[in-house]
Amino acid sequence: MLLFSVNPFLTGMQKLSRLFRIFTVISALFVCENITNSQDETKTSQMYTSWVLFQVVPTPVIYQDADNFNSKVQYGLRWQVIPLNISFRTNKYNSPFQFFKINPVRRFTGSMDIFVQPEWTLSGFKYAKLARFGISAGSRIILPVKGDGEKVSVSFGGKYNYRKDLAGNKDGFWGIEAGIYALFGFVGLQFNYNFDDRSKYNIGFYFKYF
Repeated sequence: MLLFSVNPFLTGMQKLSRLFRIFTVISALFVCENITNSQDETKTSQMYTSWVLFQVVPTPVIYQDADNFNSKVQYGLRWQVIPLNISFRTNKYNSPFQFFKINPVRRFTGSMDIFVQPEWTLSGFKYAKLARFGISAGSRIILPVKGDGEKVSVSFGGKYNYRKDLAGNKDGFWGIEAGIYALFGFVGLQFNYNFDDRSKYNIGFYFKYF
């Protein structure tokens, strides 16, 4: 009779033990998943933080500062912002559009940028009488030249430049741009010809961490 009375108890304990083991395994899996998600979120946060920090690094630019009688070189800084890139070589499974954080392979293998360039000169325009702060916006086509673009690529584009005229009311002017890039498109040189006699050209070093 004692055996018959103990067996149901033992059976119940075995069921509880089995349920406890199952619960332990499920809990362990849940904890591991949370740790993995937390690590992924940390890596993502670090990636975007480093990307933002690199975006605020300006590149040096040389401007022409001229009037009807004199001309000099003016030095300044430029920031490279690309709100939109349209790739020419994506397949049907990937969108051709990328915003702000651009995959460099998509860019230098053939694409179009929509860009914005805030600019700041280190001193005022002595002859051109233009404000130190300026901003330009436009578009450019990037084409691969060597090594499918990762070794050498070039760009051609146009933009509108806004810089306040301190002596009159001609605050803006159009310009064309050409560039050459190397090292997976991270560094390069950009030449701008502007349709304005006060500052016909500027040459800038290009650095862009995508």
